Amino acid sequence: TVIRFGQPNLWQELNKIKQYLPQIIIIIAGTNETVDLPLRNWEHTDSFEQDYRDFLSQLKSLSSHPVIFICSPTDMNLKTPGLSAKRLSDLTIRRPRIWELRKRIGRLARQSSVHFIDLTPRFKNKPELFTPGDGVHPNREGYRLLAEVIFQKIKGSVHLKQQMVKNSGKFKSALL
Repeated sequence: TVIRFGQPNLWQELNKIKQYLPQIIIIIAGTNETVDLPLRNWEHTDSFEQDYRDFLSQLKSLSSHPVIFICSPTDMNLKTPGLSAKRLSDLTIRRPRIWELRKRIGRLARQSSVHFIDLTPRFKNKPELFTPGDGVHPNREGYRLLAEVIFQKIKGSVHLKQQMVKNSGKFKSALL
C-alpha cells in the first residue's frame, strides 16, 4: 500500500529507492488498500491520494529524474477456480473498492504528470490469469501479460526515449 498507515507500505522502501537512484519507476498499488481486518487499510483510504502524491513527490525529487509509471491494480476475479466461500465473500466486498481506487489513481496520474497504465482491461473476465483459490494475484501467465503490458507502455513513452538519448541508453529501474 502507498498509505503511510498501511502495512506493508511503499514508504518503508523509500530509503532504498533513494540510494538506488532508478531512472524508471513502476508502481502498482491499490490492492492492499482494499483490505479491512486485520490490516484495516481501507479505513485509511481518505489519505490515499495525499500519501500517493507525497510519495510521488519524493520520487520526482531524485537526482536521477526518473520516468514514473503508476498502474491501476488488476481487477479481482470472482470466477477464479478454487475460491472458497469465505474468499469469494471477501473479494465481493473488496472489488468495488478496487474500481474506485483505479479511478482515483488515473486522476492522480494526470494531476501529478506521471504515466498511467490501466491494467484492468487486459485482466477483465480472465480467471485463467489469476492464482487458483486467490482471485487477486496473477499466476505465471498473468505476470507474463502484466510485464508485456507495462513493457509496451514504456517502449511507447516519448519522455523515456528522450531520457534514453540523454543517458546513452543506460537505465536503472525499480518495480514497486
